[in-house]
Amino acid sequence: MARKPWYRKKRYVIPILLVVLAVVAIGPWPADNTPYAEAGYFAETAARIVPPSSASGQLRAGYAEIDITPPIGHQLAGFNSRDPFESDSLLSRCFVRALTLSVGEVEVTILAVDLLLVNDPVARAVLEKSGLKAGDVFFTATHTHGGPGQWGGHPIEEIIIGDFDAAYADRLAADIAAAVTASRKELVPVEVGLATADAPDGQVNRIDPGRDTFNQLSALLFRRADAPDAPPLAALVSYGAHATVSGHRSNAISADYPGGLVDRLRETTGTEHVMFAAGTVGDASPQRPEAATPEESAVKLGERLADELVEPIASAGFQPNVTLANDYLAVNLPEVRVPVTADLRLSPVSTRWIGPERSHLHVLRVGPALLIGFPGDYAGQLGIRLAGELAGSGVTAIPTSFNGDYLGYLVSNRDFYDAPKYETRVMNFYGPWLGPYLNDLAGRMARETLQ
Repeated sequence: MARKPWYRKKRYVIPILLVVLAVVAIGPWPADNTPYAEAGYFAETAARIVPPSSASGQLRAGYAEIDITPPIGHQLAGFNSRDPFESDSLLSRCFVRALTLSVGEVEVTILAVDLLLVNDPVARAVLEKSGLKAGDVFFTATHTHGGPGQWGGHPIEEIIIGDFDAAYADRLAADIAAAVTASRKELVPVEVGLATADAPDGQVNRIDPGRDTFNQLSALLFRRADAPDAPPLAALVSYGAHATVSGHRSNAISADYPGGLVDRLRETTGTEHVMFAAGTVGDASPQRPEAATPEESAVKLGERLADELVEPIASAGFQPNVTLANDYLAVNLPEVRVPVTADLRLSPVSTRWIGPERSHLHVLRVGPALLIGFPGDYAGQLGIRLAGELAGSGVTAIPTSFNGDYLGYLVSNRDFYDAPKYETRVMNFYGPWLGPYLNDLAGRMARETLQ
């Protein structure tokens, strides 16, 4: 009797099928490294860029803040290595702060929240509860790793943010929406100014310590038009260092160094309201000052940064009439891609669920400043590139992270290829070109805003 071919023998077929199934379901698969400029998603999105809503004249502003400090025992967000996740003490309270700006028919609210980030479900709930549409709110977060968790239902979010609590997420969105609504009720005429400082001593490049970070420390200032000699009514401060000074061993509820900065700047400048927005955190870790405890070190860094702004704020010039331009862009994304190496990826069959197919960018011109909101941990190497492209435009670029969506770490293509790190592998969901792609779109939007 003829012998069966090898591929018909069960001892071969079953292992081969298992290998094939494993490759199909898990990988690795070859990765497509086609530059974004040659991709259809770029052409489709770039074609949607149009001149933004814009008006020039007297700026009016309104402010509100609401305490969102959770009870002790509530789980904290930011470190998957924190064990347990539950808070055990209170170092500093957490707030949502809302600043509404209006010129003519253009009105937008800037949000700064003492949260790790603001994800898409929370952002959508805030807009719905506020009766507003996408683009009416410019979302930012302080990126504190000591703030409340349990508001993210995505499986990856639960690893970092804690067990999802739908009722708490709804209450949090309601509090944020309440601050938005309150800030829009009573607007007063204001003048706008800008203070900046170069602050390299507050941060270090977390991907490559030998490379620069985006060292700009900025404060967008607002003072009452009828009280030009008074201290500023409000200040929006932004800086790049991760708000992780307290570290994963701390279970204290904390706004981390942004909390110390806010308190110190109020004290030293008399500014009535101070907000903080995380900047180019994607490749910036904080430089931790010496202190008795990590928590005290966080406060000390915030105070040190605040002190660097005192003189620039005192000498800042103010404009009575400004341009307010609001540009919101829906963005098509490349296919979700979880990298194994620079050229290999996990199977799309098992990873497609990780990220969305669409996100957005938000560009907001406020007089001398251009706020540029990105959906993730935006890296300083990209910020340096973008600021360089806009140099000479007459405005200062202030890139911010966590604009109401989250796509992971947004890094340069060079870092993706040359630095296989947490930021470029574990928390990179779209490959080497997402950061440069979003940077390109943001630059195009910025130039339209400056027309």
